Amino acid sequence: MTEPTQTTEGEIPAPIRDLLVAIRQAVTLPGPAGTLEDLSRHQSVAAERMHLVQLAIHDVLGDDSTDMHWEAEYLRKKSAAPVRYRTPEQWLAELKRTAAGETGSQDAPDATA
Repeated sequence: MTEPTQTTEGEIPAPIRDLLVAIRQAVTLPGPAGTLEDLSRHQSVAAERMHLVQLAIHDVLGDDSTDMHWEAEYLRKKSAAPVRYRTPEQWLAELKRTAAGETGSQDAPDATA
């Protein structure tokens, strides 16, 4: 087991803070547009990210040799892929283009998370 990090009262040790920031980044997703397809894709991404967070927490709590920095970086890497659903802003822009007679791709553009 690694040695506990010395901290002052109220200070979060750096490895724990790093993991918490990675968790926050993993579960913070842009909202979906109001279509069933976008809502379904959003739910799928949210469930996948939550699973990744659960695995990271399980690893940290279940194995004294787990490196929290590695877990944080793994979460960041797996969460870096763009989500495949439209945000409300993207959907509205698409509706405006359609109303103006422009045609766009039928594929959902990438939103950033």
